[in-house]
Formats: sequence, structure tokens, C-alpha cells
Amino acid sequence: MILNNGYHVDLPFGNGSITIMKSPEGACVELIEAPQFEVGLYSVGTDVENLDETIEELKSKGCHPIGEIATTTIGRQVFITDPNGVRICLIEHTEEYKEKYM
Repeated sequence: MILNNGYHVDLPFGNGSITIMKSPEGACVELIEAPQFEVGLYSVGTDVENLDETIEELKSKGCHPIGEIATTTIGRQVFITDPNGVRICLIEHTEEYKEKYM
């Protein structure tokens, strides 16, 4: 996979920034920098079209969210963990965000 398309977003209120890299096929990697976290892997994020449907599908396969869905300035998100314990942030972006950045 070659990542050749991307963008950078500064988060409001000095909360860090996100650099997004996308492949021509649509695969996406987000690098999130935030002052409250030390350097290293905190989580991996991925976009989902419908957060509620994604959660229900994951629950049916034995995977449950960590905490509740959080509403953010860019949409809604929730964390899950994979079998290796890696935190995965499932993100459903707002239409406004998608139109501006995606």
C-alpha cells in the first residue's frame, strides 16, 4: 500500500493535531499527537460509516466497547481493544468533517 494523499488538522484549544495519510484505494492511517500523551502507541484509529451498526456487529462477535460513545467536534467515537490489547478508536465523522477533509 502506497500512502500518497493526506492532510493535517490542528485540534482546537491546543489539544494537538492529527495527520491523516490515505492510499489511492481509500485505506487510511491517522497519526495523533496530543500533549497529554507520552510518545508511543496510544491507539489506532479507523473510520466507520455507522458507529452503532459497527458496535452491534462487533458485539455479536464477542468484542465490546471500552466505555461509552463520546461525541467530539468531528463526530462520534468509541474505543475497543483487539485480541492483543491494542486500543482501536472507531470514528464516525460528521458530514461537515467528511466534506471538508475526506
